[in-house]
Amino acid sequence: MRDYSFGNFLHELRSRRGLTQYQLGALVGVSDKAVSKWENGFSKPQRNILYKLSEVLGISVDELLTCKYRSTEQKDAKGVFAMKKQLWNKAFTAMRERYGDPVPVEIENRMLTEQTEMQDTDVIVYFDLLSVLATEAQKQGEHIRVRGGTGASFVAYLLGATEIDPLPPHHYCPDCHTVIFDRNANDGWDLPQRKCPCGKEMKADGHHIPFETYRHVVQRNTSFDIAMSPHFWQMAKTVVTEYFKHCDVTASEREKDRVITYTVASDRSGCAFTLLADAEFEKYRALERATATAFERVSFSQPEVLDEFRCGNTDGIPEFGTNFCKDMIRETSPRSFHDLIQIAGLSHGTGVWGDNARDLIGQGVPLGSVIAYRDDVFLHVETRLLTRGIANTGYAYRIMEDTRRGIYARDGVSDETKKQLKELEVEDWFADSIGRIRYLFPKAHGVTYVKLAATLMWYKIHYPEEFHEIM
Repeated sequence: MRDYSFGNFLHELRSRRGLTQYQLGALVGVSDKAVSKWENGFSKPQRNILYKLSEVLGISVDELLTCKYRSTEQKDAKGVFAMKKQLWNKAFTAMRERYGDPVPVEIENRMLTEQTEMQDTDVIVYFDLLSVLATEAQKQGEHIRVRGGTGASFVAYLLGATEIDPLPPHHYCPDCHTVIFDRNANDGWDLPQRKCPCGKEMKADGHHIPFETYRHVVQRNTSFDIAMSPHFWQMAKTVVTEYFKHCDVTASEREKDRVITYTVASDRSGCAFTLLADAEFEKYRALERATATAFERVSFSQPEVLDEFRCGNTDGIPEFGTNFCKDMIRETSPRSFHDLIQIAGLSHGTGVWGDNARDLIGQGVPLGSVIAYRDDVFLHVETRLLTRGIANTGYAYRIMEDTRRGIYARDGVSDETKKQLKELEVEDWFADSIGRIRYLFPKAHGVTYVKLAATLMWYKIHYPEEFHEIM
C-alpha cells in the first residue's frame, strides 16, 4: 500500500529547497529513481538516509516520519524564542537602512535564501545573542571573537553577530545607499577608493562567502565558542543569563580556567555557548589605550600594511608570525588582501598546502585560485554550473561537503565524479587537489583572522614602540 502522506511531504520539502530529484538524491547518496519512489509512495528511505535527509532539508527526523512541521506546534515558545518574527523584521530593517529601499535584487535574493534556510530554526535567536554580547563589549571598550562560521551568514552580519560581510565585493554609500558590485574583484578589501555619484566617499567591503558553507551548521544543534578578555568574562555571563532568563538553560563552569558553557534547549533545536577568557584580549585594550586609537578606527586595508606582510615582517602578528606562515609568504609573495586570506586558509587546512597547493602554485596556478577553503570548492563548481545554465547548487554543495569531510582523500575521487567535472570544464588540477584534502577551513574564519592580523600590523607600523612593549 502506497504511503502518499510521506511522499507528498517530501515533495513539498524538496520543492521549498529548490532541488530536483536528482540533486536531492546526490546530496544523500541515492539515485533520482529512489527519490521518485519515495515521493510516489512506493517506498521509504532507510534509517541512515533519514538522518541525511533531515540535514539537507532542514527538518528533524521526527518531523519527517510524522509528516508534520513541529513549528506549527510552537505556541508555547518561551522568552526570546517567541520573538523570532520580530528578529527577522529587525534583520530586514537593517538591510534596508544600509543598502536602501528598494534593496538591490542580488542582496534581497541572498537575504531571502537565508531566510528560507533558517526560518524554521532558532539560529536567528542565537545570532541576536551574539549581537547583544558584541554591543555590550563595545560599550565597555572590550573585544570578543566568535569562533564559528557566522561570517558566512548575511543575516548574522546585519544583526551585528559578525563583522564579516559575506556579500561579493562591492562599494556602498552610507549616505544615499548606492551599491556597486565589482565582478572582477576577489575581495572587498582590495577595491580602490571610489566616489559615489552623490559626491560622497564610498566604502568597500564584501568577501564572497556563500551561505551554503554554513548550511550544515544551521540544520543541526550548533555551538559557539566566544573568546574575550578575563575582565569582560564575568559581565558576559550576566548578559547570557539575562538574555535566556525565561528559557531552559543549564550552565557548566570551570571557574579556575574561566570557561563556562551554557546549553540552551528549545522546541526546534539545542545550542551551546561557551565563553572563554583569553588574556590576549587584554593586550588589545592596552594597545588602544596606549595609542588613543580604537580598533574600529583603524583603516587597515592599506598598501603599507600589505607591504609589511609581503616582506615577511610578521613577528608578533597572530596567525602570520610562525615560521610555517613566513615560509609560505616567502614562497607565494602575496600581492593582495585576498592572497593573505588564502594563506590563512592554506595554513589551517589538512592536506591543503604541502603536496597540493604548494605544487600547483609552483606550476603556475595563481595563489588566489588554489583551494584554500571549502568555499573555494563550492564557488569553483557553482561557477561552472552557471555557465551551463544550471542555477541550482546541489551538485556544488555535494562536491564541497565530500571534500570538506575528507571523503575524496580517503576513498578517492570516483571516475564518475571526474567525468562530471570534466563535462563542466573544471580543470584537471582541481579534481586532483580535492582528492588530497582531509580537512578544509571555512573562509569566514580566515577573513576574521586576517582582519585582526592586518589591524595589529597597522599598529606595528604607526606605533612600533607601543606595539613591541605590549604585544
